[in-house]
Amino acid sequence: MAMNMTSSTGITPILDQLLKNPVVLDVETTVSAKGNPYNQVNKLVTIQLKKGNAPAVVLSANQFHEALPILEAASCIIAFNAKFDLAWVRRVLGYCPSVVWDCQLAEFIFSGQTQKYPSLQGACEKYAVGHKIDIVKTEYWEKGIDTDQIPFEILAEYGAQDVNVTWDVFQKQIELFSTEYESQFKLFRLQCNDLVVLQEMEHNGIVYDTEGSLRSADDLERQVQELERKLYEFTSGTPINFDSRDHVSVLLYGGTITEDCRVPIGVYKTGAKVGQPRYKIVTKDYQLPRLVEPIKGSELKKEGFFSTDESTLLSVKASKTAKKLIEWLLSRSKIMKLKSTYLLGLPKTIDDMGWKYGMLHSNLNQCVASTGRLSSTKPNQQNLPKEAKRFCVSRYDR
Repeated sequence: MAMNMTSSTGITPILDQLLKNPVVLDVETTVSAKGNPYNQVNKLVTIQLKKGNAPAVVLSANQFHEALPILEAASCIIAFNAKFDLAWVRRVLGYCPSVVWDCQLAEFIFSGQTQKYPSLQGACEKYAVGHKIDIVKTEYWEKGIDTDQIPFEILAEYGAQDVNVTWDVFQKQIELFSTEYESQFKLFRLQCNDLVVLQEMEHNGIVYDTEGSLRSADDLERQVQELERKLYEFTSGTPINFDSRDHVSVLLYGGTITEDCRVPIGVYKTGAKVGQPRYKIVTKDYQLPRLVEPIKGSELKKEGFFSTDESTLLSVKASKTAKKLIEWLLSRSKIMKLKSTYLLGLPKTIDDMGWKYGMLHSNLNQCVASTGRLSSTKPNQQNLPKEAKRFCVSRYDR
């Protein structure tokens, strides 16, 4: 059961409980997809632990089992960006803490929730503690050498440095919460309690029906093709790229589209291409008339071009024919976004990230919004359209 970290009787008793047997945790992993713990290609390379003021311990793969009793006996797990480290020890050791102190989350709160994703390096500089040397990043990762190829003694020094400076930052944060930010301590502890739950949610993920999503994308492609057929008929063969804002602007507001065209000039009479057609490139201008009047303020920085976003196009004065054209263009745009971003995009994300069983594992971020609300990224599951939500399946219905 999680310890009640939101008592109104002051923070000293809570800190006393935390400091009974605190353990600093950090991990180093291979770097595919930025070390994503749900990518099955990634590996945990080292676990770093520090019990209070004791020296840091760095464990390699054949020693990971030694970390579990240390973690289970801890009164509090201290980490910087704790959710990442906890995801890895859960994957490898099956360990889930009940009490966590996330130093990154504390820095976010100290900044008035304005500094997104505070860094450990930034915290070291702020408190003038330790000196974080990123030799592993500059001498290995940036040169394409993955973590599991770095000599252990170098990685061990780097990892020990991280837990040592995290402990120093933790000490400074205790001082701040005991003095200047005591009123924010309850918020911080609530957020840390939430973090444990959010890590559980990320770990569980959401089952996504990739096959159904791809079939739906095929259906939408047929709708796109029908809309493009109508659009090309309307433009009488003018080579318009409907994904180009410039081309759509010219189509609606008038102007010139310049295209390089291949013009046949006979066939090759000699050489490896004998008998094959020959072409030359000719630049051709297509002048299009104005169909709608631009509204005031819709001018773009590029001279002669106007906004083609949905709100603008729905506001312009246009003939019945032009309104039908706008309807087709907006319908195509919506369908293309739905198809590429979600119905094709989500299965691609699952495949690219190496996630098992068609699972989506979004990042649930606490250190982004100044209001304190969560954000979801990679992918953003908070704003899935209903056409994609219907492919999110209960794991119990599988």
